[in-house]
Amino acid sequence: MNRTPKRKLTMAALLALAAAGTLTVVAPSPALAVASSSAIANTNGTRAAEAFFNRRNGTHGNRAWFDLYDAKCDAEPVLVQFDLTSQPGGLESARNDGGCGTTFGINLPTGYFTIKYRACVEDGGPFTNNTCSNWVYDHS
Repeated sequence: MNRTPKRKLTMAALLALAAAGTLTVVAPSPALAVASSSAIANTNGTRAAEAFFNRRNGTHGNRAWFDLYDAKCDAEPVLVQFDLTSQPGGLESARNDGGCGTTFGINLPTGYFTIKYRACVEDGGPFTNNTCSNWVYDHS
């Protein structure tokens, strides 16, 4: 069976749609990762810190990782607190003190694990608590 005419019609139809501006083709970039989940800490009613948890996807040495974003120009460092609930070690934290608009990446251990984490703004003094999001639960 000759399929050439059908292919020409399909290509012609696609070209017509593209010319009319009704067809947009976007190829996903393998370098872009979409976070599995995120935690947001707000101060004074606006977003100040966000921790994006990314499951392992073949990048970052095939490890899960955090992108810790400082969203507010308030001169306060941000941090992510996390507990790999299926591995020993307890509560850990990583800090981004790069300032407003910066993102800091944190690679996590290899292998499968469950995790709980939250984003915080380091706005508490030595005897007060920091402002943090609720705990978020995920896995690698």
